[in-house]
Amino acid sequence: MSLLDKANESVVVYPEEVVTDADGNTKTRPAKVGFPARAMVRSAAQSGTSARRTEQDNEGYESEQLYRVRFLRGFNNGVPLGAQSQIEWNGQRWALFGDAVRFNGSRRTAHLNYLIRRF
Repeated sequence: MSLLDKANESVVVYPEEVVTDADGNTKTRPAKVGFPARAMVRSAAQSGTSARRTEQDNEGYESEQLYRVRFLRGFNNGVPLGAQSQIEWNGQRWALFGDAVRFNGSRRTAHLNYLIRRF
């Protein structure tokens, strides 16, 4: 068993979906119904600039938390989650932050990492 096949958390994934609004415009949003998944969730390091920026924006009333998420191999058939996807973890909704980071050193170690941010 590879380390890429281990998970430490149960999450609910709300993938991005395309909808049409009342004016006929298409837009993306998180799905209303999610599906359960297992993932490895770890804290993500922030640069000092990022940490200072979040504290200066709202003078300490709000802060930013970032975590790195890696799903088990075969998740979503290898298709990356869209930018509007959300993850429910520990009873809180988290938004994807940036695009998926693809690691493709070899076929056996290929995987996707995501950053999630609480909002």
